Amino acid sequence: MSKPILAAIVILVVVAAVGCRRVHEAVPVHAVPGEVPESFQMIYRELDAEFHRQLPLVPFPWQQKKSRTAFGVELLAASSDRAEALLAEQALTAIALTLDRLKALGVRGVSLSLRYPILTGAHSRAAEYRAFYRALAAEIRSRGLALVVTMGSASRELELSHIGADYRGLSRERFSAGLREMAEAVIADIRPDYLTLLSEPDTQTRNTGLAFSPAEFAAVVKRVARDLKQPGIRFGAGAGTWTALEYFKALAEIPELDYLDLHIYPIQYGFAAERALKAADIARSHGKGIAIGEAWLYKAWGREFGRISTVEALGRDMYSFWQPLDEHFIELVANLARHIDAEFCSFFWMKYFYGYIDYSADTGRLEPGERMKMSDRVAAENFRKGVLSATGEKFRETIKP
Repeated sequence: MSKPILAAIVILVVVAAVGCRRVHEAVPVHAVPGEVPESFQMIYRELDAEFHRQLPLVPFPWQQKKSRTAFGVELLAASSDRAEALLAEQALTAIALTLDRLKALGVRGVSLSLRYPILTGAHSRAAEYRAFYRALAAEIRSRGLALVVTMGSASRELELSHIGADYRGLSRERFSAGLREMAEAVIADIRPDYLTLLSEPDTQTRNTGLAFSPAEFAAVVKRVARDLKQPGIRFGAGAGTWTALEYFKALAEIPELDYLDLHIYPIQYGFAAERALKAADIARSHGKGIAIGEAWLYKAWGREFGRISTVEALGRDMYSFWQPLDEHFIELVANLARHIDAEFCSFFWMKYFYGYIDYSADTGRLEPGERMKMSDRVAAENFRKGVLSATGEKFRETIKP
């Protein structure tokens, strides 16, 4: 998973900041909890203020209308970013236990991220990966869970992906052809309920080096989607809510798509509630469904957008002092999903439903990748015991029908 907020976002931030300044001034300032270290207090205060501003924007009459939204999580244990670890002898058995835990948690669906070119003939172990995902899909279906597959490119950061893909010299045409081959393999082997052909154009640019204007991005999606329709599978594509609405407008014009996919990470400058509501309006006006394919709170100050690295930003997530804000985020996104009648809504970092690490002088000195591994171990131990964090408890209660 890669969540770059590229330098282009700075332009959006400047424009949005002008229109939002008065709104921010009107938001009450709340005391920052004492356990938040000084270096993170500005970020915490800004995010907390945004939640108190945005939560009232998406009210929903829970008792009066039943939402069809299938709430779920990213099945990170089965992400193709784990590469050859998926082919280990006990990998599928361990993931089956994860599915059981998630079913008990109340999720109705899981999402898989598949990175080009792992299922194509260009990859030396494609046949093994295809066999793994066939078996995994059977495990998921046997538990009555909806299955979402999202295709894209692999991150260059070793902390985020072990695929080791080399995209040097890649053209948009070859990328399109590779994604098409991937999509055909997914349909043949996995038969998901939802197949998101591509999302986050800025992430694809960062990973591959290819530029994607709204028209260029839509053209790639259209080439992949042409004559791909299959009974029982809904097709979509999308972008992060931090990107220009023109991407959603261009994708909405593609007749082969059944839904537009939103990814929600930053919440400042209207990138959560307001932007998501506008994207949903675009989808509805073109007869499309809407979905929230990825969501987790981006722990960055607004002035860091375009400057902070992906790994550095994600390396903040695991601190326990963020827990109250993660709970607010779950509430905001779940309210939003129900409000726009999203077909599915997937939260990304399921490990924080099971545990965080505390901030200290020692953990603060660790490299982001080391902190990620440390939090993996903590979450894995609590997961084994079936112990939820307060964030996990919030998630379980929030997604109840």
